[in-house]
Amino acid sequence: MALKQFVLADESGTHEGSIYCIVGGYRGSPGQWDIFKRNWQAVLRKYGVAEFHSNVFFNRKRITDPDKNPYLKWSDQKADEYLNELLKVISGRRIYPVGCAVNVRDFENCSYGERCVLAGYEPTLSRRKSQRPAPYHVAFRHMLADAITMTHPDTALHFTFALQREYKQRALEAYDLLKELGKSGREDQLSGIGFETPTDWPGLQAADLLTHHWYHCSVRSLEGKRITKKNVGIMNVLTHKRNEMPLLNAAAIDRVFAAVGISLESRQQLKRVKEPVR
Repeated sequence: MALKQFVLADESGTHEGSIYCIVGGYRGSPGQWDIFKRNWQAVLRKYGVAEFHSNVFFNRKRITDPDKNPYLKWSDQKADEYLNELLKVISGRRIYPVGCAVNVRDFENCSYGERCVLAGYEPTLSRRKSQRPAPYHVAFRHMLADAITMTHPDTALHFTFALQREYKQRALEAYDLLKELGKSGREDQLSGIGFETPTDWPGLQAADLLTHHWYHCSVRSLEGKRITKKNVGIMNVLTHKRNEMPLLNAAAIDRVFAAVGISLESRQQLKRVKEPVR
């Protein structure tokens, strides 16, 4: 591979009862990420913040512990200015959003066999029978595929995720499965996967912002609730280098099966695959 890019990614909607499961982030060259890191950290220093975390920032009025909330005494104007400066760092660099959002209900409405295929599992492989295909596996797998699709074939992709013990094994398994079973012909572009702390890798903080806001807007849209002009603006900046981000809902699931040549008859056979008893 002549070129190399890094994808820094995070997840949202992995909690119990989530409506969407999202895995996403940004890809860019090492040089772009170096500049991004300097600019992002400069904004944090300017405002006296050690690390950006979406759950803290967007819930700053409800978190009363000053040790956990550096924004506790901030005015709305200061918070807006701070967020806008971080957004400018993202939009000002040649880093490009990648990812996938999975509609959890639509995924769970699929049969066990169908869910296995969507997650990259082979339902009849005994080594996978102890695993329950989850929305996270699907979102992760399709995020990898999205990054490949959006990248030149001569580019190697290395993926870095926030270090979370709970999801590290899932991520490694999904990565290995795509390398092993992928059929796009471009799996050799996957050059590795690693796990780092967001404090040291500010690109992971940007990925956290993307997935958090993506989840928030997706849920409000699905529930028929109003999305404010401000939130639309934030999402437009976070994804401004793409017209829309991938969404795997019922209609998209049908298209996925059709694209890989799984007929209606084959899907009926998948529906007859029984989930292993644990």
